[in-house]
Amino acid sequence: MELMISSNKNFKILDCTLRDGGYHNNWRFSRSLVNAYLNCMSKVGIEFIELGFRFLNQNKSRGETAYTKENFIKKLKIPNNLSIGIMINASDFLNNSLSIDNLCKDTFPKLKQSKIKFVRIACHYKEIFKIEPIINWLKKRKIFVTVNLMQISELNKKELIKACSYLSKRKIDVLYIADSLGSVKPNEINNLINLIKKNWKKEVGIHAHDNLNYALKNTIKAKNLGAKWLDCTVLGMGRGPGNTKTEELIKVLKKENLSKFKHVNNLKKNFFNLLKKKYKWGTNKYYRFAALNKIHPTYIQEILSDSRYKKTNYKNILQNLKEADSRKYNPFKLITPKNIFIGKPKGKWSPYKDIVGKNVLIIGAGNSAHRHKAKIEKFIRKNDPYVICLNTNKSVNEKLINLRTACHPFRIISDINNYDSKTNLAMPLSMLPKQIFDKIKYKKTLIRDYGISTNLINKIIVKNNYCIIPNSLAVSYSLSIALAGKSKKIFLAGFDGYDDDDSKNDETDLILKIIQKTFKKLKIFSLTKTKYNIKNIT
Repeated sequence: MELMISSNKNFKILDCTLRDGGYHNNWRFSRSLVNAYLNCMSKVGIEFIELGFRFLNQNKSRGETAYTKENFIKKLKIPNNLSIGIMINASDFLNNSLSIDNLCKDTFPKLKQSKIKFVRIACHYKEIFKIEPIINWLKKRKIFVTVNLMQISELNKKELIKACSYLSKRKIDVLYIADSLGSVKPNEINNLINLIKKNWKKEVGIHAHDNLNYALKNTIKAKNLGAKWLDCTVLGMGRGPGNTKTEELIKVLKKENLSKFKHVNNLKKNFFNLLKKKYKWGTNKYYRFAALNKIHPTYIQEILSDSRYKKTNYKNILQNLKEADSRKYNPFKLITPKNIFIGKPKGKWSPYKDIVGKNVLIIGAGNSAHRHKAKIEKFIRKNDPYVICLNTNKSVNEKLINLRTACHPFRIISDINNYDSKTNLAMPLSMLPKQIFDKIKYKKTLIRDYGISTNLINKIIVKNNYCIIPNSLAVSYSLSIALAGKSKKIFLAGFDGYDDDDSKNDETDLILKIIQKTFKKLKIFSLTKTKYNIKNIT
Protein backbone atom coordinates (compact mmCIF):
# COMPACT_ATOMS: atom_id res chain seq x y z
CA MET A 1 0.00 0.00 0.00
CA GLU A 2 1.33 3.43 -0.94
CA LEU A 3 2.59 5.57 1.90
CA MET A 4 0.09 8.37 2.48
CA ILE A 5 1.76 11.34 4.11
CA SER A 6 -0.41 14.17 5.33
CA SER A 7 0.62 17.60 4.11
CA ASN A 8 -1.17 19.47 6.92
CA LYS A 9 1.65 18.87 9.40
CA ASN A 10 4.11 21.73 9.78
CA PHE A 11 7.06 19.38 9.59
CA LYS A 12 8.16 15.75 9.56
CA ILE A 13 11.33 14.54 11.25
CA LEU A 14 13.30 11.79 9.51
CA ASP A 15 16.03 10.07 11.49
CA CYS A 16 18.78 8.52 9.36
CA THR A 17 21.29 7.47 12.03
CA LEU A 18 21.75 3.90 10.81
CA ARG A 19 22.33 5.09 7.26
CA ASP A 20 24.51 8.20 7.59
CA GLY A 21 26.15 7.08 10.82
CA GLY A 22 27.41 3.97 9.09
CA TYR A 23 30.18 5.96 7.43
CA HIS A 24 32.01 5.78 10.75
CA ASN A 25 31.57 2.12 11.73
CA ASN A 26 31.12 0.65 8.23
CA TRP A 27 27.39 0.16 8.94
CA ARG A 28 28.14 -2.45 11.60
CA PHE A 29 25.38 -1.83 14.14
CA SER A 30 24.41 -4.64 16.48
CA ARG A 31 20.87 -6.01 16.32
CA SER A 32 20.35 -4.99 19.94
CA LEU A 33 21.28 -1.39 19.09
CA VAL A 34 19.01 -1.35 16.03
CA ASN A 35 15.99 -2.64 17.95
CA ALA A 36 16.62 -0.30 20.88
CA TYR A 37 16.94 2.58 18.43
CA LEU A 38 13.65 1.72 16.67
CA ASN A 39 11.88 1.45 20.00
CA CYS A 40 13.25 4.83 21.08
CA MET A 41 12.21 6.56 17.85
CA SER A 42 8.72 5.18 18.25
CA LYS A 43 8.39 6.45 21.81
CA VAL A 44 9.64 9.98 21.10
CA GLY A 45 7.31 10.38 18.13
CA ILE A 46 9.74 10.33 15.21
CA GLU A 47 7.73 8.62 12.50
CA PHE A 48 10.15 8.31 9.59
CA ILE A 49 13.25 6.13 9.80
CA GLU A 50 15.83 5.67 7.06
CA LEU A 51 17.23 2.30 8.06
CA GLY A 52 20.25 2.32 5.77
CA PHE A 53 21.59 2.19 2.26
CA ARG A 54 20.96 -0.46 -0.32
CA PHE A 55 24.35 -0.50 -2.06
CA LEU A 56 24.47 -2.59 -5.20
CA ASN A 57 28.05 -3.78 -4.79
CA GLN A 58 28.51 -6.39 -2.11
CA ASN A 59 31.39 -5.99 0.34
CA LYS A 60 31.67 -8.41 3.24
CA SER A 61 33.40 -5.82 5.41
CA ARG A 62 30.21 -3.75 5.54
CA GLY A 63 27.46 -4.31 8.06
CA GLU A 64 23.77 -4.95 7.55
CA THR A 65 22.56 -1.35 7.20
CA ALA A 66 24.80 -0.88 4.15
CA TYR A 67 22.39 -3.15 2.28
CA THR A 68 19.27 -3.23 4.48
CA LYS A 69 18.15 -6.48 2.87
CA GLU A 70 14.63 -7.83 3.27
CA ASN A 71 15.69 -10.71 5.53
CA PHE A 72 17.37 -8.18 7.83
CA ILE A 73 14.27 -5.95 7.94
CA LYS A 74 11.98 -8.91 8.64
CA LYS A 75 13.95 -9.88 11.73
CA LEU A 76 13.72 -6.42 13.30
CA LYS A 77 11.17 -5.39 15.92
CA ILE A 78 9.67 -2.46 14.02
CA PRO A 79 6.91 -0.62 15.92
CA ASN A 80 3.72 -0.08 13.92
CA ASN A 81 3.91 3.71 14.12
CA LEU A 82 7.21 3.87 12.20
CA SER A 83 7.50 4.29 8.42
CA ILE A 84 10.66 2.62 7.13
CA GLY A 85 12.75 3.73 4.16
CA ILE A 86 16.17 3.33 2.60
CA MET A 87 18.58 5.33 0.42
CA ILE A 88 20.09 4.36 -2.91
CA ASN A 89 22.89 6.08 -4.82
CA ALA A 90 21.93 7.14 -8.33
CA SER A 91 25.52 6.49 -9.43
CA ASP A 92 25.16 2.77 -8.62
CA PHE A 93 22.36 2.53 -11.19
CA LEU A 94 23.69 4.93 -13.81
CA ASN A 95 27.26 3.64 -13.94
CA ASN A 96 26.22 0.07 -14.57
CA SER A 97 26.11 -2.12 -17.67
CA LEU A 98 22.75 -3.66 -16.67
CA SER A 99 19.45 -1.98 -17.54
CA ILE A 100 17.71 0.17 -14.94
CA ASP A 101 14.74 -2.20 -14.97
CA ASN A 102 16.88 -5.24 -14.19
CA LEU A 103 18.85 -3.35 -11.54
CA CYS A 104 15.63 -2.24 -9.83
CA LYS A 105 14.25 -5.77 -9.90
CA ASP A 106 17.45 -7.13 -8.36
CA THR A 107 17.67 -4.34 -5.80
CA PHE A 108 14.04 -4.45 -4.68
CA PRO A 109 12.85 -8.07 -4.72
CA LYS A 110 9.28 -8.64 -3.50
CA LEU A 111 8.76 -4.94 -2.92
CA LYS A 112 5.00 -5.35 -2.52
CA GLN A 113 5.57 -7.51 0.56
CA SER A 114 8.32 -5.28 1.94
CA LYS A 115 8.06 -2.99 4.95
CA ILE A 116 9.89 -0.33 2.93
CA LYS A 117 7.55 2.60 2.38
CA PHE A 118 9.89 5.23 0.97
CA VAL A 119 13.12 5.35 -1.04
CA ARG A 120 15.46 8.31 -1.20
CA ILE A 121 17.65 8.66 -4.30
CA ALA A 122 20.97 10.44 -3.65
CA CYS A 123 22.07 12.40 -6.73
CA HIS A 124 24.70 14.82 -7.85
CA TYR A 125 23.47 17.56 -10.16
CA LYS A 126 24.26 15.87 -13.48
CA GLU A 127 22.62 12.63 -12.32
CA ILE A 128 19.29 14.36 -11.71
CA PHE A 129 18.48 14.29 -15.41
CA LYS A 130 19.03 10.53 -15.75
CA ILE A 131 17.04 9.07 -12.85
CA GLU A 132 13.50 9.17 -14.27
CA PRO A 133 13.47 5.40 -15.05
CA ILE A 134 14.29 4.65 -11.39
CA ILE A 135 11.57 7.04 -10.19
CA ASN A 136 8.96 5.55 -12.51
CA TRP A 137 9.84 1.98 -11.53
CA LEU A 138 9.41 2.78 -7.83
CA LYS A 139 6.23 4.81 -8.28
CA LYS A 140 4.57 1.99 -10.22
CA ARG A 141 5.04 -0.06 -7.07
CA LYS A 142 3.49 2.69 -4.93
CA ILE A 143 6.72 3.71 -3.20
CA PHE A 144 7.04 7.25 -1.80
CA VAL A 145 10.09 8.70 -3.60
CA THR A 146 12.36 11.49 -2.43
CA VAL A 147 15.44 12.89 -4.13
CA ASN A 148 18.54 14.11 -2.32
CA LEU A 149 20.26 16.85 -4.33
CA MET A 150 23.81 16.60 -2.99
CA GLN A 151 26.46 19.31 -2.63
CA ILE A 152 23.77 21.98 -2.82
CA SER A 153 26.38 24.63 -2.00
CA GLU A 154 28.10 23.99 -5.35
CA LEU A 155 25.06 24.71 -7.54
CA ASN A 156 24.58 28.14 -9.01
CA LYS A 157 21.16 29.75 -9.40
CA LYS A 158 20.73 28.62 -13.00
CA GLU A 159 21.57 25.00 -12.18
CA LEU A 160 19.22 24.90 -9.19
CA ILE A 161 16.33 26.31 -11.23
CA LYS A 162 17.02 23.79 -13.99
CA ALA A 163 17.07 20.86 -11.53
CA CYS A 164 13.83 21.98 -9.85
CA SER A 165 12.12 22.57 -13.16
CA TYR A 166 13.08 19.13 -14.42
CA LEU A 167 12.12 17.28 -11.25
CA SER A 168 8.81 19.14 -10.93
CA LYS A 169 7.66 17.26 -14.04
CA ARG A 170 8.63 13.90 -12.57
CA LYS A 171 6.77 11.73 -10.12
CA ILE A 172 8.80 12.43 -7.02
CA ASP A 173 7.25 13.45 -3.72
CA VAL A 174 9.95 15.40 -1.88
CA LEU A 175 13.03 17.32 -3.00
CA TYR A 176 15.81 17.39 -0.42
CA ILE A 177 18.71 19.80 -0.38
CA ALA A 178 21.81 18.13 1.06
CA ASP A 179 24.62 20.31 2.39
CA SER A 180 27.18 17.57 1.74
CA LEU A 181 30.22 19.80 2.27
CA GLY A 182 28.72 21.42 5.37
CA SER A 183 29.51 24.86 3.98
CA VAL A 184 26.06 26.49 3.82
CA LYS A 185 25.46 29.24 6.37
CA PRO A 186 22.05 30.18 7.85
CA ASN A 187 21.84 33.42 5.85
CA GLU A 188 22.24 31.39 2.64
CA ILE A 189 19.37 29.04 3.50
CA ASN A 190 16.89 31.84 2.87
CA ASN A 191 17.91 32.24 -0.77
CA LEU A 192 18.09 28.48 -1.37
CA ILE A 193 14.64 27.65 0.03
CA ASN A 194 12.91 30.63 -1.60
CA LEU A 195 14.44 29.84 -4.98
CA ILE A 196 13.40 26.20 -4.74
CA LYS A 197 9.84 27.06 -3.69
CA LYS A 198 9.44 29.27 -6.76
CA ASN A 199 10.37 26.39 -9.06
CA TRP A 200 9.16 23.38 -7.06
CA LYS A 201 5.61 23.24 -5.71
CA LYS A 202 5.77 20.04 -3.69
CA GLU A 203 7.43 19.40 -0.34
CA VAL A 204 11.04 20.32 0.46
CA GLY A 205 13.47 18.65 2.84
CA ILE A 206 16.86 19.51 4.31
CA HIS A 207 19.80 17.27 5.16
CA ALA A 208 22.40 19.35 7.01
CA HIS A 209 25.99 18.56 7.95
CA ASP A 210 27.65 20.13 10.95
CA ASN A 211 31.10 21.20 9.71
CA LEU A 212 30.50 24.81 10.77
CA ASN A 213 28.25 23.96 13.72
CA TYR A 214 25.28 25.28 11.73
CA ALA A 215 23.38 22.02 11.15
CA LEU A 216 20.65 22.72 13.73
CA LYS A 217 20.41 26.41 12.82
CA ASN A 218 20.14 25.60 9.12
CA THR A 219 17.51 22.94 9.75
CA ILE A 220 15.33 25.25 11.89
CA LYS A 221 15.81 28.10 9.42
CA ALA A 222 14.72 25.87 6.53
CA LYS A 223 11.71 24.66 8.53
CA ASN A 224 10.63 28.24 9.26
CA LEU A 225 10.87 29.02 5.53
CA GLY A 226 8.60 26.12 4.64
CA ALA A 227 10.78 22.99 4.46
CA LYS A 228 8.69 20.13 5.84
CA TRP A 229 11.17 17.25 5.96
CA LEU A 230 13.94 17.62 8.53
CA ASP A 231 16.78 15.08 8.80
CA CYS A 232 18.63 14.24 11.99
CA THR A 233 20.77 11.54 13.62
CA VAL A 234 21.31 10.45 17.22
CA LEU A 235 24.22 12.41 18.71
CA GLY A 236 24.68 13.74 15.17
CA MET A 237 26.33 10.48 14.05
CA GLY A 238 26.95 10.95 10.33
CA ARG A 239 29.56 11.28 7.63
CA GLY A 240 32.43 13.56 8.57
CA PRO A 241 31.50 15.76 11.55
CA GLY A 242 27.92 14.50 11.48
CA ASN A 243 24.42 15.93 11.12
CA THR A 244 21.70 17.79 12.97
CA LYS A 245 21.41 16.05 16.35
CA THR A 246 18.11 14.25 16.92
CA GLU A 247 18.06 15.14 20.61
CA GLU A 248 18.57 18.84 19.88
CA LEU A 249 15.98 18.95 17.12
CA ILE A 250 13.21 17.37 19.18
CA LYS A 251 14.00 19.67 22.10
CA VAL A 252 13.27 22.62 19.84
CA LEU A 253 10.36 21.22 17.81
CA LYS A 254 8.70 18.64 20.04
CA LYS A 255 8.50 20.45 23.33
CA GLU A 256 5.29 18.64 24.20
CA ASN A 257 7.26 15.37 24.16
CA LEU A 258 10.11 16.43 26.43
CA SER A 259 8.89 14.00 29.09
CA LYS A 260 9.80 11.24 26.65
CA PHE A 261 13.31 12.60 26.16
CA LYS A 262 14.59 10.08 28.70
CA HIS A 263 14.31 7.41 25.98
CA VAL A 264 16.90 9.25 23.85
CA ASN A 265 19.16 9.70 26.87
CA ASN A 266 18.99 5.97 27.57
CA LEU A 267 19.78 5.17 23.95
CA LYS A 268 22.80 7.45 24.04
CA LYS A 269 23.96 6.08 27.35
CA ASN A 270 23.64 2.43 26.34
CA PHE A 271 24.98 2.65 22.79
CA PHE A 272 25.83 5.93 21.08
CA ASN A 273 28.09 7.57 23.68
CA LEU A 274 30.46 4.62 23.29
CA LEU A 275 30.34 4.89 19.50
CA LYS A 276 31.15 8.60 19.61
CA LYS A 277 34.04 7.98 21.98
CA LYS A 278 35.42 5.41 19.55
CA TYR A 279 34.85 7.21 16.22
CA LYS A 280 35.18 10.82 17.41
CA TRP A 281 32.79 12.56 15.01
CA GLY A 282 31.78 16.15 15.68
CA THR A 283 32.61 19.70 14.63
CA ASN A 284 36.24 20.82 15.00
CA LYS A 285 38.66 23.26 13.37
CA TYR A 286 39.60 20.78 10.63
CA TYR A 287 36.01 20.23 9.52
CA ARG A 288 35.46 23.98 9.61
CA PHE A 289 38.48 24.47 7.37
CA ALA A 290 37.12 21.81 5.00
CA ALA A 291 33.71 23.47 4.81
CA LEU A 292 35.14 26.93 4.18
CA ASN A 293 37.43 25.60 1.44
CA LYS A 294 35.03 23.16 -0.27
CA ILE A 295 36.93 20.04 0.83
CA HIS A 296 34.94 16.82 1.12
CA PRO A 297 34.55 16.03 4.86
CA THR A 298 35.62 12.40 4.39
CA TYR A 299 39.19 13.64 3.89
CA ILE A 300 39.09 15.01 7.42
CA GLN A 301 37.41 11.88 8.74
CA GLU A 302 40.19 9.79 7.16
CA ILE A 303 43.01 11.93 8.53
CA LEU A 304 41.60 12.03 12.06
CA SER A 305 40.82 8.30 12.23
CA ASP A 306 44.12 7.03 10.80
CA SER A 307 47.05 7.14 13.22
CA ARG A 308 49.49 7.23 10.31
CA TYR A 309 48.52 10.86 9.72
CA LYS A 310 50.20 13.00 12.38
CA LYS A 311 49.00 16.40 13.53
CA THR A 312 52.26 17.93 12.35
CA ASN A 313 51.28 16.96 8.79
CA TYR A 314 47.66 18.19 8.91
CA LYS A 315 48.39 21.76 7.84
CA ASN A 316 50.31 20.77 4.70
CA ILE A 317 47.79 18.11 3.74
CA LEU A 318 44.83 20.46 4.15
CA GLN A 319 46.58 23.23 2.23
CA ASN A 320 47.23 20.85 -0.67
CA LEU A 321 43.59 19.70 -0.63
CA LYS A 322 42.52 23.35 -0.68
CA GLU A 323 44.61 23.98 -3.80
CA ALA A 324 43.17 20.93 -5.59
CA ASP A 325 39.52 20.27 -6.48
CA SER A 326 38.64 18.21 -3.40
CA ARG A 327 34.85 18.33 -3.47
CA LYS A 328 34.78 14.66 -4.42
CA TYR A 329 36.51 12.21 -2.13
CA ASN A 330 39.56 10.38 -3.47
CA PRO A 331 41.91 8.99 -0.77
CA PHE A 332 44.94 9.21 -3.03
CA LYS A 333 44.85 12.99 -2.88
CA LEU A 334 45.99 12.58 0.72
CA ILE A 335 49.24 10.98 -0.33
CA THR A 336 50.68 13.26 -2.99
CA PRO A 337 54.43 13.90 -2.91
CA LYS A 338 53.91 17.50 -1.77
CA ASN A 339 52.53 16.09 1.46
CA ILE A 340 55.16 13.48 2.21
CA PHE A 341 58.27 13.46 -0.05
CA ILE A 342 61.13 15.94 -0.30
CA GLY A 343 63.20 17.02 -3.26
CA LYS A 344 63.34 15.75 -6.80
CA PRO A 345 62.86 12.00 -7.37
CA LYS A 346 66.08 10.13 -6.61
CA GLY A 347 67.38 6.86 -5.23
CA LYS A 348 70.60 4.87 -4.71
CA TRP A 349 69.46 1.42 -5.86
CA SER A 350 68.95 0.15 -9.39
CA PRO A 351 66.70 -2.95 -9.66
CA TYR A 352 68.39 -3.91 -12.94
CA LYS A 353 71.28 -5.86 -11.37
CA ASP A 354 68.92 -7.92 -9.19
CA ILE A 355 66.16 -8.61 -11.73
CA VAL A 356 67.62 -8.64 -15.23
CA GLY A 357 67.04 -11.97 -16.97
CA LYS A 358 64.26 -12.97 -14.56
CA ASN A 359 60.50 -12.83 -14.55
CA VAL A 360 58.88 -11.04 -11.63
CA LEU A 361 56.08 -12.22 -9.35
CA ILE A 362 54.30 -9.48 -7.37
CA ILE A 363 52.15 -10.66 -4.47
CA GLY A 364 49.30 -8.46 -3.25
CA ALA A 365 47.09 -8.57 -0.17
CA GLY A 366 43.98 -10.12 -1.75
CA ASN A 367 42.37 -13.12 -0.08
CA SER A 368 43.20 -15.28 -3.09
CA ALA A 369 46.92 -15.14 -2.19
CA HIS A 370 46.16 -16.79 1.14
CA ARG A 371 43.73 -19.29 -0.35
CA HIS A 372 46.23 -20.37 -3.02
CA LYS A 373 49.38 -20.22 -0.91
CA ALA A 374 50.49 -23.74 -1.87
CA LYS A 375 49.97 -23.08 -5.56
CA ILE A 376 51.92 -19.80 -5.45
CA GLU A 377 54.81 -21.35 -3.53
CA LYS A 378 54.94 -24.24 -6.00
CA PHE A 379 55.10 -21.72 -8.87
CA ILE A 380 57.99 -19.91 -7.17
CA ARG A 381 60.01 -23.07 -6.57
CA LYS A 382 59.45 -24.32 -10.11
CA ASN A 383 60.01 -21.06 -12.05
CA ASP A 384 62.41 -19.12 -9.77
CA PRO A 385 60.96 -15.63 -10.41
CA TYR A 386 62.09 -12.52 -8.56
CA VAL A 387 59.41 -12.27 -5.86
CA ILE A 388 58.15 -8.89 -4.70
CA CYS A 389 55.68 -8.73 -1.83
CA LEU A 390 53.63 -5.60 -1.03
CA ASN A 391 54.02 -4.07 2.44
CA THR A 392 53.65 -6.62 5.28
CA ASN A 393 51.59 -9.23 3.44
CA LYS A 394 52.32 -12.67 4.96
CA SER A 395 50.62 -14.93 2.43
CA VAL A 396 53.71 -16.95 1.43
CA ASN A 397 56.84 -18.28 3.13
CA GLU A 398 59.18 -15.38 3.88
CA LYS A 399 62.19 -17.35 2.62
CA LEU A 400 60.70 -17.27 -0.89
CA ILE A 401 60.46 -13.45 -0.98
CA ASN A 402 63.28 -11.45 -2.59
CA LEU A 403 61.94 -8.00 -1.85
CA ARG A 404 59.21 -6.21 0.08
CA THR A 405 58.02 -2.79 -1.07
CA ALA A 406 56.63 0.19 0.83
CA CYS A 407 56.46 3.71 -0.59
CA HIS A 408 54.02 5.64 1.59
CA PRO A 409 55.92 7.13 4.57
CA PHE A 410 52.96 6.83 6.93
CA ARG A 411 52.64 3.17 6.02
CA ILE A 412 56.40 2.67 6.46
CA ILE A 413 56.33 4.19 9.93
CA SER A 414 53.24 2.22 10.90
CA ASP A 415 54.65 -1.12 9.68
CA ILE A 416 58.39 -0.77 10.23
CA ASN A 417 58.43 -3.22 13.15
CA ASN A 418 56.36 -5.77 11.25
CA TYR A 419 58.79 -6.42 8.38
CA ASP A 420 60.99 -9.51 8.49
CA SER A 421 64.42 -8.33 9.58
CA LYS A 422 66.16 -10.56 7.02
CA THR A 423 64.24 -9.51 3.88
CA ASN A 424 65.29 -6.70 1.56
CA LEU A 425 62.91 -3.74 1.72
CA ALA A 426 62.48 -1.20 -1.10
CA MET A 427 61.42 2.32 -0.14
CA PRO A 428 62.17 5.91 -1.29
CA LEU A 429 64.59 6.39 1.60
CA SER A 430 66.47 9.40 0.17
CA MET A 431 63.19 11.27 -0.29
CA LEU A 432 61.76 10.87 3.19
CA PRO A 433 61.52 13.88 5.53
CA LYS A 434 64.23 13.80 8.21
CA GLN A 435 61.75 13.22 11.04
CA ILE A 436 60.56 10.07 9.29
CA PHE A 437 64.02 8.99 8.10
CA ASP A 438 65.35 9.15 11.66
CA LYS A 439 62.59 6.87 12.94
CA ILE A 440 63.48 4.04 10.57
CA LYS A 441 65.55 1.56 12.56
CA TYR A 442 65.44 -1.11 9.88
CA LYS A 443 68.88 -2.50 8.98
CA LYS A 444 70.10 -0.02 6.37
CA THR A 445 72.04 -2.64 4.41
CA LEU A 446 68.74 -4.36 3.60
CA ILE A 447 66.99 -1.20 2.38
CA ARG A 448 66.84 -0.75 -1.38
CA ASP A 449 66.53 3.00 -1.93
CA TYR A 450 64.32 3.45 -5.02
CA GLY A 451 62.83 6.92 -5.52
CA ILE A 452 59.28 7.90 -6.41
CA SER A 453 57.36 10.93 -7.57
CA THR A 454 53.71 11.21 -8.55
CA ASN A 455 52.64 13.37 -11.47
CA LEU A 456 48.87 12.91 -11.06
CA ILE A 457 48.51 12.47 -14.82
CA ASN A 458 48.08 9.30 -16.83
CA LYS A 459 51.75 8.68 -17.47
CA ILE A 460 54.54 6.47 -16.14
CA ILE A 461 58.28 7.13 -16.33
CA VAL A 462 60.67 4.44 -15.11
CA LYS A 463 64.32 5.27 -14.52
CA ASN A 464 67.21 3.20 -13.12
CA ASN A 465 66.79 4.46 -9.56
CA TYR A 466 63.39 6.18 -9.44
CA CYS A 467 59.95 6.25 -11.04
CA ILE A 468 57.30 8.89 -11.78
CA ILE A 469 53.81 7.40 -11.55
CA PRO A 470 50.18 8.61 -11.24
CA ASN A 471 49.71 7.48 -7.63
CA SER A 472 51.59 6.31 -4.55
CA LEU A 473 50.16 2.80 -4.40
CA ALA A 474 52.59 0.03 -3.45
CA VAL A 475 51.47 -1.92 -6.53
CA SER A 476 52.42 0.97 -8.84
CA TYR A 477 55.77 1.27 -7.09
CA SER A 478 56.39 -2.50 -7.35
CA LEU A 479 55.47 -2.63 -11.03
CA SER A 480 57.89 0.22 -11.67
CA ILE A 481 60.68 -1.70 -9.94
CA ALA A 482 59.92 -4.73 -12.13
CA LEU A 483 60.05 -2.52 -15.21
CA ALA A 484 63.31 -0.90 -14.09
CA GLY A 485 64.73 -4.41 -13.77
CA LYS A 486 63.83 -5.10 -17.43
CA SER A 487 61.56 -7.99 -16.57
CA LYS A 488 59.90 -9.42 -19.69
CA LYS A 489 57.05 -11.11 -17.86
CA ILE A 490 55.26 -9.99 -14.72
CA PHE A 491 53.05 -12.35 -12.76
CA LEU A 492 50.56 -11.11 -10.17
CA ALA A 493 48.94 -12.99 -7.29
CA GLY A 494 46.50 -11.69 -4.72
CA PHE A 495 45.19 -8.83 -6.83
CA ASP A 496 41.51 -9.72 -6.52
CA GLY A 497 40.13 -6.26 -7.26
CA TYR A 498 37.85 -4.03 -5.20
CA ASP A 499 34.20 -3.04 -5.37
CA ASP A 500 33.36 -0.93 -8.40
CA ASP A 501 32.64 2.06 -6.14
CA ASP A 502 36.00 1.80 -4.39
CA SER A 503 38.49 4.40 -5.63
CA LYS A 504 41.36 1.98 -5.00
CA ASN A 505 39.95 -0.14 -7.80
CA ASP A 506 40.16 2.82 -10.18
CA GLU A 507 43.75 3.62 -9.21
CA THR A 508 45.04 0.05 -9.57
CA ASP A 509 43.20 -0.43 -12.83
CA LEU A 510 44.60 2.88 -14.06
CA ILE A 511 48.25 1.94 -13.50
CA LEU A 512 47.77 -1.46 -15.15
CA LYS A 513 46.21 0.15 -18.22
CA ILE A 514 48.96 2.76 -18.45
CA ILE A 515 51.68 0.11 -18.23
CA GLN A 516 50.01 -2.11 -20.83
CA LYS A 517 49.67 0.87 -23.16
CA THR A 518 53.20 2.19 -22.57
CA PHE A 519 55.07 -1.13 -22.54
CA LYS A 520 53.26 -3.00 -25.28
CA LYS A 521 55.70 -5.92 -25.41
CA LEU A 522 55.44 -6.57 -21.68
CA LYS A 523 53.33 -9.56 -20.70
CA ILE A 524 51.34 -9.46 -17.45
CA PHE A 525 49.56 -12.54 -16.07
CA SER A 526 47.64 -13.32 -12.91
CA LEU A 527 48.13 -16.58 -10.99
CA THR A 528 44.92 -15.99 -9.04
CA LYS A 529 41.43 -14.89 -9.98
CA THR A 530 41.16 -11.15 -10.56
CA LYS A 531 38.64 -8.48 -11.56
CA TYR A 532 41.31 -6.61 -13.49
CA ASN A 533 41.77 -6.96 -17.24
CA ILE A 534 44.73 -9.34 -16.95
CA LYS A 535 45.10 -12.79 -18.47
CA ASN A 536 44.50 -15.40 -15.80
CA ILE A 537 46.62 -18.57 -15.94
CA THR A 538 44.97 -20.48 -13.10
